[in-house]
Amino acid sequence: MNRNEFEQYLASNAYAPAQAVTYPPHMSNDMHTHEFTACLLIVEGTLTLTTESGAITYQTGESCEVAAGTLHSEQTGADGVTFLASRK
Repeated sequence: MNRNEFEQYLASNAYAPAQAVTYPPHMSNDMHTHEFTACLLIVEGTLTLTTESGAITYQTGESCEVAAGTLHSEQTGADGVTFLASRK
């Protein structure tokens, strides 16, 4: 998915405009939840999302959604990650 496709998806699914987020290499955070649903598009690097169902690593050009209330953590690879993030 490219940025234009991502932004069209956001607009057609009632998401807020996307914001760029950058995490440093080898970043990891504790399991947590959000009160909003998040939609991400990886712009550069890799991001691993770990939930109770397991871990999935997303790479450049891949997108994902994390539903409100989902227990999860995030980890970056050796190059860190930059992604576009939106919420609803």
